[in-house]
Amino acid sequence: MPLLKRRAVKKIKFVSFVTAILLLVALAVRQREWRVNALPASQTDALSNTGYLPAIFSSRTEPVFDMADFMVGDGRLYEVRHNSGSQARHQTQLGGGHFFHTKGNEIKAEWEELWIKGNNIWRGTDTSPGNNQYYTLYENGLAGSAWSPRYWSVGDVYERNPYVVFRRKDNCQIVASGFQRSWLRFEGYYPAYTFQGGIRLENVVELTWLLQEDGQPIESYFYAESYGLVGWGSADRGYSYINEIHGPGQRPDNKREVINCLGGLSNALRYSSELNFGPLPPGFRAK
Repeated sequence: MPLLKRRAVKKIKFVSFVTAILLLVALAVRQREWRVNALPASQTDALSNTGYLPAIFSSRTEPVFDMADFMVGDGRLYEVRHNSGSQARHQTQLGGGHFFHTKGNEIKAEWEELWIKGNNIWRGTDTSPGNNQYYTLYENGLAGSAWSPRYWSVGDVYERNPYVVFRRKDNCQIVASGFQRSWLRFEGYYPAYTFQGGIRLENVVELTWLLQEDGQPIESYFYAESYGLVGWGSADRGYSYINEIHGPGQRPDNKREVINCLGGLSNALRYSSELNFGPLPPGFRAK
């Protein structure tokens, strides 16, 4: 048989095959319509919401939250009360590309230094551990350590191992140092959260700080959209919660405390025989 004729025969067979398939599909659809029309109305309604196309299955994607929305407050003033009865005015302040969670008043306020770098929230110096001390986190010999992912989902866990140096506030003398391996867990997101003082805030996240990846929380932190840090809890040091919100102009801004000797320290960690390069000693804790 000539080549051209063979190709024509194959083409006719292919068209016939496709036509047969289409006729079978049309017949199946018609038969389904006959069956549906013969059913009671209640069953017909149920069938109308049923799909017969091939199913595509995918795992549910957890919402991803931007921690900057919760940690970087807009500068509003509010009071945070400790369960012991003490109280401190809180305010998020901006400066030098960093943001500071301040705790105190217009005379003096301790602070936590944070900033956004890449896809992480970084921590630097914290002047609020008590005992007239402050500490700085280091990574690769430079001040500052990645503390939290900027974008993550509830249930995620983030491992870190910063080098920590505690110093005295009056003369910056080294008190303790060492590595502190820990984990931060995104514990929860709350569309609305009512704190012990009765204040209800919208869009609150809770992070917990762990010394073992699957361990019990040692500390927990609450951050609210537009506020910043609004509460925290500890396994052994009590808890704090927002209990009063000041309107614009009702109170003066917090004044961040100045540690004179801190300004003279280099951003790079300088070697000293006083530094310990093992784990941070027991009794010292850095976020």
